[in-house]
Amino acid sequence: MQDYQRAFVDFLLEAEALKIGEFRLKSGRMSPVFLNTGLLDTGSRLAHLGRAYAETLIERVGADAFDTIFGPAYKGIPLSVATAIALAEKGVEKAALSDRKEAKAHGAEAASGSVGKRLLGRAPATDVRFVMIDDVLTDGATKMEAVAFLREIAPDCSFAALLIVLDRQEVKPDGSNAVGAFTEATGVPVFPIVTLTEVVDYLAEKGVISEDDLTRCRAYWGAYGTDAAKAWAAGGATAAS
Repeated sequence: MQDYQRAFVDFLLEAEALKIGEFRLKSGRMSPVFLNTGLLDTGSRLAHLGRAYAETLIERVGADAFDTIFGPAYKGIPLSVATAIALAEKGVEKAALSDRKEAKAHGAEAASGSVGKRLLGRAPATDVRFVMIDDVLTDGATKMEAVAFLREIAPDCSFAALLIVLDRQEVKPDGSNAVGAFTEATGVPVFPIVTLTEVVDYLAEKGVISEDDLTRCRAYWGAYGTDAAKAWAAGGATAAS
C-alpha cells in the first residue's frame, strides 16, 4: 500500500465510516466489514476524500491522461467537485462535470439544446477523455448508463478510468464480479482507492483487528470473494483488485 492509502484507511476509521463486526448486506450475507460513505459528508471529510481520489488518479492514471472528471448524479456530483479541487491544489487543472436526472427547462443550458439541458457543467469536446468518479460499484448499472450517456454527447470520447472508494472484491449472488463485468461491458478500467484485502491487511498490521475478526474476514472472502480475494483468504497474501 502507498502512504496515501494507509492515511485513507486511518481517515475512514476515524470517521467511523469503516467498521468491523457483523453487518447484513442487501444480498442477505453477513459481512464482517462495512463501509458507510454517507458519513463522509462534512467539509473536511469531503476534502480528504477528494485528496484520496486525486492521489489515486495521479498514481494509477496519470495527470495527463484525462481531461474531465465526471460524477454521475447524485452521489458522484460532490465527489467530482472535491476531486477537481484537490487536483487543482496540486497544480492539475481539470473540469468537473455531472449529469442531471431531470433536464433543465430554463436558463442558458436549456436554450443550448438537449445536451445542455442534461448537463451540470460545460458541454465537453467530442473527443474528451473522461475519468468517472463514484463511491461504490454494486451492480454497475448506473455507471453503464453514464458511459452510454457520455458517448452519446461526446461520440469520440474515451474513458481513462472509473474510480471508486473501495473494491469489496466480492462476487454477486449469481457468482458474477461486478467490477470485472463493468470493465468487460464498457472497456473502462476500475481503480479503487483501496481494496478490501488491502484494508484488512493494514488493520492487521496496525493491530486494530482481532484474530477472530481476521479469521471471519478470511472465511467470508473465501466463500464470496473474487478469485484474487479467495487467493488472499487461502494464502494470507495481500491481493490486488
